[in-house]
Amino acid sequence: MNALGFENRPASDSDMEIPTAQTPRRRILMLTHRVPFPPDRGDRIRSWNILQHLSKQYDVSLACVSDEPICPTARLRLESVCERIAIAPLGKRTQWLRAGASAVRGDALTEGLFWSAALAKTVDRWADSDPFDSVFVYCSGMLRYARSRPLCKLPKVVDLVDVDSQKFHAYADRANFWKRVIYRTEARRVGRLEREAVRTAQAVTLVSDAEAELLRTSLGAGAHAIHGVPNGVDTAYFNPQPSDAAAVDPDRSGDERPKLAFVGVMNYPPNVAAVEWFLENVWSGLRREILEISFDIIGKHPSPAVRKLAQLPGVQVTGAVPDVRPYLRSSDIVIAPLLIARGIQNKVLEAMAMGKPVVASAQAATGIDAVDGQHLRIAESADQWVQHIVDLCRDQPQRQRIAHDARQLVCQRYTWPATLTGFDSLLLSRRSVTNVS
Repeated sequence: MNALGFENRPASDSDMEIPTAQTPRRRILMLTHRVPFPPDRGDRIRSWNILQHLSKQYDVSLACVSDEPICPTARLRLESVCERIAIAPLGKRTQWLRAGASAVRGDALTEGLFWSAALAKTVDRWADSDPFDSVFVYCSGMLRYARSRPLCKLPKVVDLVDVDSQKFHAYADRANFWKRVIYRTEARRVGRLEREAVRTAQAVTLVSDAEAELLRTSLGAGAHAIHGVPNGVDTAYFNPQPSDAAAVDPDRSGDERPKLAFVGVMNYPPNVAAVEWFLENVWSGLRREILEISFDIIGKHPSPAVRKLAQLPGVQVTGAVPDVRPYLRSSDIVIAPLLIARGIQNKVLEAMAMGKPVVASAQAATGIDAVDGQHLRIAESADQWVQHIVDLCRDQPQRQRIAHDARQLVCQRYTWPATLTGFDSLLLSRRSVTNVS
């Protein structure tokens, strides 16, 4: 058995397929670059909620790749909403070999990272034996699968989520020489995938109107079927009820030291850079003003650099937690000091839904229709970060007002049922496109 729990032999179609009962509804193939469940990171949160939404109206066949073990619970949840499932295991070493081969061919690294010949064979066989009505492609790295003969002429919607080419340009701006070369090359090649998506799909979606406009601007003049479909929040799940906060910090009371929280996957470079910048530039100034302030860095896979931050006074690195909500409820203020951010930040929306005041960088607040001073606070310079946090710590009525208005905004504008209805008309629309075979 390998690390993923599969036998060490070539993958076959039967290894990946999980057939379920068929119905006469329209049939959609959904291609994702990660297993959508559990929804424990931003891309999975969006893909899982899209999958659930689509399954209410269509028979969805899910095809995805995975570089980590798939637990039985995840399989059961996916089976409950899908007609059939194919999950192709990817080995870490062979995954990067494929990425390198992709780069040598002049393609994006991500095309190789998420490529499985076995998965491509499976979806083509599905399409040949029982044709799909349409294809839903999640992220540009999965477009390669949709170029095959059985799929290339089908109407498709491509959810790019973010304009990733611009993200790689931003990485390049902060990298050393050799990484800068790699990032800029990847930015150009991912940009080519984004243009292909617009050319070949009946609609392209992104996580916000701002991201949609950024892509339109990069393409220049012309009529482009590009739409913003925002992320949402399960406001019943993320709610302000304080019943479980004591499980995290049973000794806290109303007059105890203020606590900040940051939530994210902690080996993801923008998240690592965010907490490092905050602790290097803001933390000492905060502690001069409020000596007893503490800071929880919450999220799985903390990198060595992040684990080292726990040596700083008042800083705790939790690692993976079974449920983030008690940690958020135990905090007084949630921060999002992201230097590089694309689209809408789930971590910000979820904290707002939990009724927590949020202090965020302008980048982290982009795409959320929130007013600075009413629904959250936006901080730019280190001094502004210190001032906003100190003001909120010392002004409980302000904290409560911002928390209340933030929760109200999310409940009115950012629930999943409200945001995902944007996909319904796109999947039924028809437009002339150029297919790639």
